[in-house]
Amino acid sequence: MLSAIQEETIQRTLIDKRPEQLKMEFFLWSRAAVAQLIEQEYGIKLHVRSVGKYLARWGFTPQKPIKRAYEQSPEAVQNWLQGEYPAIEQRARQEGAEIHWGDETALVNTDVRGRGYAPAGKTPVVPVKSFP
Repeated sequence: MLSAIQEETIQRTLIDKRPEQLKMEFFLWSRAAVAQLIEQEYGIKLHVRSVGKYLARWGFTPQKPIKRAYEQSPEAVQNWLQGEYPAIEQRARQEGAEIHWGDETALVNTDVRGRGYAPAGKTPVVPVKSFP
């Protein structure tokens, strides 16, 4: 139902933008989000199954995004891990605390929710805000 030009435009939008940048109420590019985008842009209403077929044909696959802080600086993270963290870890051990990386987040890598579509091999990055 989409013309070649419309398909190309939708693909470029999915690659270049996130749904919230387009003032959509989606976190990731799900089939429902893409269907809404197509309807908004071209007035064409597609079933999510049809959208899934388009996404597959375009080489988009469902992927779990990488979560990264909005203002994360890889250099600052590395400096913290090498500079400040060892002192925190040592103090915690002296106080008898057990050190468990990531246990406090209650996240598991087998979670199937929170997946969005992106070009194969191009895992989306989702900015998250953390609170101290």
